[in-house]
Amino acid sequence: MDIYLIRHTEVAVGLSVAYGQTDVALADNYAEQRDRLRTLLPTNPVRIFSSPLSRCRRLADALTTDSHSSVQTDNRLLELNFGDWENRPWADIPRAELDPWMADFTNLPTPNGESFQHLADRVHGFWQEELLPLAGQPHAGPVFVVTHAGVIRVWLCLFLGLPLSNAFRIHLDYGSLCQVSVKGAIYSVRFINR
Repeated sequence: MDIYLIRHTEVAVGLSVAYGQTDVALADNYAEQRDRLRTLLPTNPVRIFSSPLSRCRRLADALTTDSHSSVQTDNRLLELNFGDWENRPWADIPRAELDPWMADFTNLPTPNGESFQHLADRVHGFWQEELLPLAGQPHAGPVFVVTHAGVIRVWLCLFLGLPLSNAFRIHLDYGSLCQVSVKGAIYSVRFINR
């Protein structure tokens, strides 16, 4: 089974804000990025999963126009919860708070938020409960997962055998696509950040 991990398109707030689970607006180039993704994806997904945030859901809904699939949202596909840092410019977060988290984001939660390990735990739960059962079905077609960079990085660490502490070494553009094939217990990463 082929799984297409799709990062939402560019957001209006840019990279300078810790927007995590905040529902932010999309940038003006949404249609261009959406249309580029359509040219890279198969037109017959058997399932489309999405984070419930509008930046993902809007794209997932647009991808259903070429298929008979409907979108299933799941909170486990949400981005990292930045807690008290949500929707704050990174530059406004005191270094005394930010530096320790940056040194060990895998284990340290943000204030009133979650650690990267917490994110990984819920993302792995989704993988086990939703995606692996689909992979075991005969003639399983392609599956789309429209989500966030943090979620995709967790899976890529799993597939590539990388520690979570290396997750941010994987660059993912807005509106990018990664493809993973699953056959039994074997994962094959076909491409990243296309």
